[in-house]
Amino acid sequence: HALGNISLDALAWGVHYHVLFWQFLPVAIIFYTAALLHAGLGIWALYERRQFRWKAIEPLQLVLGLSIPALVIVHLAGVRLGQSLFGQAKLYPQVLYGYWVVWPFRVWLILSVLVVAWIHGSIGLYFWLRMKAFFKPAALVLLAAAVLVPTLALLGLYQGGRSVARESTSAEWRAANLSQDKVGTPAEQNVLESITDDFLIFYLGLIGFVLAARGVRALKERRGGMISLSYGNGRTVRVPKGLSVLEASLRHQVPHASVCGGRARCSTCRIRVIGDCAMLPEPSNREAFVLNRVGTGSDPAIRLACQLRPETDISFFQ
Repeated sequence: HALGNISLDALAWGVHYHVLFWQFLPVAIIFYTAALLHAGLGIWALYERRQFRWKAIEPLQLVLGLSIPALVIVHLAGVRLGQSLFGQAKLYPQVLYGYWVVWPFRVWLILSVLVVAWIHGSIGLYFWLRMKAFFKPAALVLLAAAVLVPTLALLGLYQGGRSVARESTSAEWRAANLSQDKVGTPAEQNVLESITDDFLIFYLGLIGFVLAARGVRALKERRGGMISLSYGNGRTVRVPKGLSVLEASLRHQVPHASVCGGRARCSTCRIRVIGDCAMLPEPSNREAFVLNRVGTGSDPAIRLACQLRPETDISFFQ
Protein backbone atom coordinates (compact mmCIF):
# COMPACT_ATOMS: atom_id res chain seq x y z
CA HIS A 1 0.00 0.00 0.00
CA ALA A 2 2.85 2.39 0.81
CA LEU A 3 3.88 2.29 -2.86
CA GLY A 4 0.85 4.49 -3.54
CA ASN A 5 2.95 7.38 -2.23
CA ILE A 6 5.06 6.98 -5.38
CA SER A 7 2.50 6.34 -8.14
CA LEU A 8 -0.20 4.02 -9.43
CA ASP A 9 2.46 2.35 -11.57
CA ALA A 10 4.44 1.56 -8.43
CA LEU A 11 1.29 0.04 -6.88
CA ALA A 12 0.80 -2.08 -10.01
CA TRP A 13 4.42 -3.25 -9.85
CA GLY A 14 4.12 -4.14 -6.18
CA VAL A 15 0.80 -5.96 -6.41
CA HIS A 16 2.16 -8.14 -9.22
CA TYR A 17 4.73 -9.70 -6.88
CA HIS A 18 2.26 -9.62 -4.00
CA VAL A 19 -0.18 -11.79 -5.96
CA LEU A 20 2.57 -14.13 -7.15
CA PHE A 21 3.55 -14.83 -3.56
CA TRP A 22 0.18 -15.02 -1.77
CA GLN A 23 -1.59 -16.99 -4.49
CA PHE A 24 1.21 -19.54 -4.78
CA LEU A 25 -0.72 -22.66 -3.72
CA PRO A 26 1.43 -23.82 -0.73
CA VAL A 27 1.55 -20.26 0.63
CA ALA A 28 -2.20 -19.80 0.14
CA ILE A 29 -2.94 -23.08 1.96
CA ILE A 30 -0.72 -22.11 4.90
CA PHE A 31 -2.15 -18.59 5.03
CA TYR A 32 -5.84 -19.52 5.00
CA THR A 33 -5.28 -22.40 7.41
CA ALA A 34 -3.48 -20.06 9.80
CA ALA A 35 -6.21 -17.42 9.43
CA LEU A 36 -8.97 -19.93 10.23
CA LEU A 37 -7.06 -21.35 13.21
CA HIS A 38 -6.31 -17.88 14.53
CA ALA A 39 -9.95 -16.82 14.24
CA GLY A 40 -11.01 -20.04 15.96
CA LEU A 41 -8.58 -19.41 18.82
CA GLY A 42 -10.02 -15.92 19.20
CA ILE A 43 -13.54 -17.34 19.51
CA TRP A 44 -12.29 -19.91 22.02
CA ALA A 45 -10.48 -17.19 24.02
CA LEU A 46 -13.75 -15.25 24.26
CA TYR A 47 -15.49 -18.32 25.65
CA GLU A 48 -12.67 -19.49 27.93
CA ARG A 49 -11.96 -16.20 29.74
CA ARG A 50 -14.01 -16.04 32.93
CA GLN A 51 -13.62 -12.31 33.48
CA PHE A 52 -12.03 -9.29 31.84
CA ARG A 53 -10.28 -7.48 34.66
CA TRP A 54 -6.93 -7.79 32.95
CA LYS A 55 -4.71 -4.94 31.98
CA ALA A 56 -6.49 -2.80 29.40
CA ILE A 57 -4.28 -3.92 26.51
CA GLU A 58 -5.39 -7.57 26.71
CA PRO A 59 -9.16 -7.22 26.32
CA LEU A 60 -8.39 -4.58 23.67
CA GLN A 61 -6.38 -7.15 21.71
CA LEU A 62 -9.22 -9.67 21.96
CA VAL A 63 -11.89 -7.19 20.85
CA LEU A 64 -9.77 -5.95 17.94
CA GLY A 65 -9.05 -9.51 16.82
CA LEU A 66 -12.71 -10.52 16.91
CA SER A 67 -13.67 -7.45 14.86
CA ILE A 68 -11.27 -8.22 11.99
CA PRO A 69 -13.39 -10.90 10.20
CA ALA A 70 -16.44 -8.63 10.21
CA LEU A 71 -14.43 -5.69 8.88
CA VAL A 72 -12.48 -7.56 6.20
CA ILE A 73 -15.23 -9.73 4.70
CA VAL A 74 -16.43 -7.02 2.28
CA HIS A 75 -12.94 -6.69 0.81
CA LEU A 76 -12.27 -10.43 0.88
CA ALA A 77 -15.51 -11.30 -0.89
CA GLY A 78 -15.21 -8.52 -3.43
CA VAL A 79 -11.61 -9.22 -4.42
CA ARG A 80 -10.63 -12.79 -3.58
CA LEU A 81 -13.98 -14.53 -4.06
CA GLY A 82 -14.70 -12.36 -7.08
CA GLN A 83 -11.60 -13.78 -8.70
CA SER A 84 -12.14 -17.38 -7.55
CA LEU A 85 -15.84 -17.59 -8.45
CA PHE A 86 -16.10 -15.34 -11.50
CA GLY A 87 -12.56 -14.72 -12.73
CA GLN A 88 -12.70 -11.00 -11.94
CA ALA A 89 -9.35 -9.20 -12.05
CA LYS A 90 -9.74 -6.59 -9.33
CA LEU A 91 -6.45 -4.95 -8.51
CA TYR A 92 -5.64 -1.48 -7.19
CA PRO A 93 -7.39 0.56 -9.95
CA GLN A 94 -10.65 -1.35 -9.55
CA VAL A 95 -10.60 -1.54 -5.75
CA LEU A 96 -9.62 2.09 -5.25
CA TYR A 97 -12.25 3.18 -7.76
CA GLY A 98 -14.88 1.23 -5.85
CA TYR A 99 -13.87 2.69 -2.49
CA TRP A 100 -13.17 6.27 -3.52
CA VAL A 101 -15.83 6.79 -6.21
CA VAL A 102 -18.65 4.20 -6.07
CA TRP A 103 -18.87 3.44 -2.31
CA PRO A 104 -16.90 6.22 -0.57
CA PHE A 105 -18.16 5.08 2.85
CA ARG A 106 -16.15 1.88 2.38
CA VAL A 107 -12.94 3.91 2.47
CA TRP A 108 -13.32 4.09 6.24
CA LEU A 109 -13.99 0.36 6.41
CA ILE A 110 -10.78 -0.62 4.63
CA LEU A 111 -8.72 1.96 6.50
CA SER A 112 -10.20 0.74 9.79
CA VAL A 113 -9.39 -2.91 9.13
CA LEU A 114 -5.81 -2.00 8.26
CA VAL A 115 -5.36 -0.11 11.53
CA VAL A 116 -7.24 -2.68 13.62
CA ALA A 117 -5.34 -5.66 12.21
CA TRP A 118 -1.99 -3.90 12.61
CA ILE A 119 -2.64 -2.93 16.23
CA HIS A 120 -3.92 -6.44 17.03
CA GLY A 121 -0.82 -8.01 15.52
CA SER A 122 1.51 -5.52 17.19
CA ILE A 123 0.01 -6.27 20.61
CA GLY A 124 0.50 -9.99 20.02
CA LEU A 125 4.11 -9.48 18.97
CA TYR A 126 4.68 -7.29 22.02
CA PHE A 127 3.42 -9.98 24.40
CA TRP A 128 5.60 -12.54 22.64
CA LEU A 129 8.80 -10.52 22.34
CA ARG A 130 8.87 -8.46 25.53
CA MET A 131 10.42 -11.31 27.52
CA LYS A 132 13.16 -11.89 24.95
CA ALA A 133 16.67 -10.72 25.82
CA PHE A 134 16.97 -8.54 22.71
CA PHE A 135 13.63 -6.75 23.18
CA LYS A 136 14.73 -3.90 25.45
CA PRO A 137 17.56 -2.59 23.21
CA ALA A 138 15.41 -3.15 20.08
CA ALA A 139 12.19 -1.67 21.51
CA LEU A 140 12.62 1.83 20.08
CA VAL A 141 13.37 0.52 16.59
CA LEU A 142 10.40 -1.85 16.75
CA LEU A 143 8.13 0.95 17.97
CA ALA A 144 9.26 3.21 15.13
CA ALA A 145 8.50 0.47 12.61
CA ALA A 146 5.13 -0.26 14.23
CA VAL A 147 4.14 3.40 13.76
CA LEU A 148 5.84 4.16 10.45
CA VAL A 149 4.73 1.16 8.37
CA PRO A 150 0.94 1.58 8.79
CA THR A 151 1.27 5.36 8.45
CA LEU A 152 2.98 4.98 5.08
CA ALA A 153 0.39 2.38 4.06
CA LEU A 154 -2.53 4.65 4.96
CA LEU A 155 -0.95 7.58 3.12
CA GLY A 156 -0.29 5.32 0.13
CA LEU A 157 -3.94 4.25 -0.03
CA TYR A 158 -5.02 7.87 0.25
CA GLN A 159 -2.71 9.03 -2.54
CA GLY A 160 -3.62 6.06 -4.71
CA GLY A 161 -7.33 6.70 -4.18
CA ARG A 162 -6.93 10.37 -5.10
CA SER A 163 -5.08 9.43 -8.28
CA VAL A 164 -7.73 6.90 -9.31
CA ALA A 165 -10.57 9.34 -8.57
CA ARG A 166 -8.83 11.94 -10.75
CA GLU A 167 -8.05 9.59 -13.63
CA SER A 168 -11.47 7.91 -13.57
CA THR A 169 -13.01 11.00 -15.15
CA SER A 170 -11.38 9.87 -18.40
CA ALA A 171 -13.48 7.65 -20.65
CA GLU A 172 -10.30 5.96 -21.86
CA TRP A 173 -9.30 5.04 -18.29
CA ARG A 174 -12.79 3.67 -17.58
CA ALA A 175 -12.72 1.53 -20.72
CA ALA A 176 -9.34 0.09 -19.77
CA ASN A 177 -10.04 -0.56 -16.09
CA LEU A 178 -13.78 -1.01 -15.55
CA SER A 179 -14.69 -3.66 -18.10
CA GLN A 180 -16.86 -6.59 -16.97
CA ASP A 181 -13.94 -9.03 -16.98
CA LYS A 182 -12.31 -6.84 -14.31
CA VAL A 183 -15.18 -5.65 -12.11
CA GLY A 184 -17.87 -8.23 -12.94
CA THR A 185 -21.55 -7.90 -13.76
CA PRO A 186 -24.34 -6.59 -11.51
CA ALA A 187 -25.54 -10.18 -11.04
CA GLU A 188 -22.09 -11.28 -9.89
CA GLN A 189 -21.92 -8.32 -7.52
CA ASN A 190 -25.26 -9.34 -6.01
CA VAL A 191 -23.92 -12.84 -5.37
CA LEU A 192 -20.83 -11.47 -3.63
CA GLU A 193 -22.95 -9.11 -1.50
CA SER A 194 -25.20 -12.03 -0.55
CA ILE A 195 -22.15 -14.04 0.55
CA THR A 196 -20.99 -11.06 2.62
CA ASP A 197 -24.37 -10.70 4.31
CA ASP A 198 -24.60 -14.43 5.04
CA PHE A 199 -21.11 -14.46 6.56
CA LEU A 200 -21.88 -11.48 8.79
CA ILE A 201 -25.08 -13.12 10.02
CA PHE A 202 -23.20 -16.37 10.72
CA TYR A 203 -20.27 -14.63 12.43
CA LEU A 204 -22.35 -12.35 14.61
CA GLY A 205 -24.56 -15.33 15.45
CA LEU A 206 -21.46 -17.28 16.45
CA ILE A 207 -20.35 -14.45 18.75
CA GLY A 208 -23.83 -14.37 20.26
CA PHE A 209 -23.77 -18.15 20.76
CA VAL A 210 -20.41 -17.95 22.56
CA LEU A 211 -21.70 -15.19 24.85
CA ALA A 212 -24.77 -17.28 25.64
CA ALA A 213 -22.55 -20.31 26.32
CA ARG A 214 -20.55 -18.18 28.75
CA GLY A 215 -23.75 -17.38 30.61
CA VAL A 216 -24.76 -21.05 30.76
CA ARG A 217 -21.31 -21.98 32.05
CA ALA A 218 -21.48 -19.30 34.74
CA LEU A 219 -24.80 -20.71 35.97
CA LYS A 220 -23.41 -24.25 36.02
CA GLU A 221 -20.33 -23.11 37.92
CA ARG A 222 -22.45 -21.43 40.58
CA ARG A 223 -24.55 -24.57 40.96
CA GLY A 224 -21.42 -26.73 41.01
CA GLY A 225 -20.34 -25.26 44.30
CA MET A 226 -17.87 -22.75 45.64
CA ILE A 227 -14.35 -23.24 46.95
CA SER A 228 -12.11 -21.14 49.18
CA LEU A 229 -8.70 -19.87 48.15
CA SER A 230 -6.55 -18.76 51.09
CA TYR A 231 -3.60 -16.45 50.45
CA GLY A 232 -0.49 -16.37 52.57
CA ASN A 233 -1.37 -12.87 53.78
CA GLY A 234 -4.47 -14.20 55.55
CA ARG A 235 -6.99 -13.21 52.91
CA THR A 236 -9.53 -15.80 51.73
CA VAL A 237 -11.82 -15.52 48.70
CA ARG A 238 -14.74 -17.68 47.60
CA VAL A 239 -15.00 -18.50 43.90
CA PRO A 240 -16.86 -21.00 41.73
CA LYS A 241 -15.06 -24.19 40.77
CA GLY A 242 -13.42 -23.87 37.36
CA LEU A 243 -11.66 -20.54 37.82
CA SER A 244 -7.90 -20.46 37.76
CA VAL A 245 -6.14 -19.05 40.81
CA LEU A 246 -5.03 -16.04 38.76
CA GLU A 247 -8.58 -15.39 37.55
CA ALA A 248 -9.77 -15.57 41.16
CA SER A 249 -7.11 -13.05 42.20
CA LEU A 250 -8.10 -10.64 39.46
CA ARG A 251 -11.82 -11.06 40.11
CA HIS A 252 -11.35 -10.12 43.76
CA GLN A 253 -8.69 -7.49 43.01
CA VAL A 254 -5.91 -9.32 44.83
CA PRO A 255 -2.53 -8.15 43.44
CA HIS A 256 -0.93 -11.03 41.55
CA ALA A 257 2.09 -10.84 39.23
CA SER A 258 1.53 -11.98 35.66
CA VAL A 259 3.84 -10.56 33.03
CA CYS A 260 2.44 -12.63 30.16
CA GLY A 261 -1.21 -12.00 31.07
CA GLY A 262 -2.05 -15.58 32.00
CA ARG A 263 -0.68 -17.28 28.88
CA ALA A 264 1.62 -19.72 30.70
CA ARG A 265 4.75 -18.16 29.27
CA CYS A 266 6.51 -16.18 31.98
CA SER A 267 6.04 -18.20 35.22
CA THR A 268 5.78 -14.94 37.25
CA CYS A 269 2.35 -15.94 38.60
CA ARG A 270 3.56 -19.18 40.21
CA ILE A 271 2.44 -20.05 43.71
CA ARG A 272 3.44 -22.54 46.43
CA VAL A 273 0.51 -24.64 47.63
CA ILE A 274 0.43 -25.31 51.38
CA GLY A 275 -0.43 -28.80 52.57
CA ASP A 276 -1.45 -31.92 50.64
CA CYS A 277 -1.12 -31.56 46.86
CA ALA A 278 -2.71 -34.90 46.02
CA MET A 279 -6.12 -33.31 45.31
CA LEU A 280 -4.74 -30.83 42.81
CA PRO A 281 -5.37 -31.47 39.10
CA GLU A 282 -2.31 -32.59 37.16
CA PRO A 283 -0.36 -29.85 35.35
CA SER A 284 -1.08 -29.52 31.65
CA ASN A 285 1.76 -30.12 29.22
CA ARG A 286 2.18 -26.38 28.83
CA GLU A 287 2.32 -25.76 32.56
CA ALA A 288 4.74 -28.65 33.10
CA PHE A 289 7.00 -27.30 30.35
CA VAL A 290 7.18 -23.83 31.94
CA LEU A 291 7.75 -25.23 35.44
CA ASN A 292 10.53 -27.49 34.18
CA ARG A 293 12.08 -24.53 32.38
CA VAL A 294 12.37 -22.57 35.65
CA GLY A 295 13.61 -25.61 37.57
CA THR A 296 10.54 -26.30 39.74
CA GLY A 297 8.94 -29.13 37.78
CA SER A 298 9.85 -31.74 40.38
CA ASP A 299 8.06 -29.91 43.21
CA PRO A 300 4.29 -30.69 43.15
CA ALA A 301 3.59 -27.71 45.45
CA ILE A 302 4.81 -25.17 42.87
CA ARG A 303 2.11 -24.39 40.31
CA LEU A 304 1.25 -21.67 37.80
CA ALA A 305 -1.69 -19.63 39.09
CA CYS A 306 -2.88 -18.99 35.52
CA GLN A 307 -3.19 -22.73 34.84
CA LEU A 308 -4.19 -24.25 38.19
CA ARG A 309 -7.98 -24.65 38.45
CA PRO A 310 -8.55 -26.25 41.86
CA GLU A 311 -11.64 -28.32 42.64
CA THR A 312 -11.21 -28.13 46.42
CA ASP A 313 -10.22 -25.52 49.01
CA ILE A 314 -6.51 -24.68 48.92
CA SER A 315 -4.06 -22.43 50.70
CA PHE A 316 -0.95 -21.01 49.07
CA PHE A 317 1.80 -18.42 49.10
CA GLN A 318 2.36 -16.12 46.10
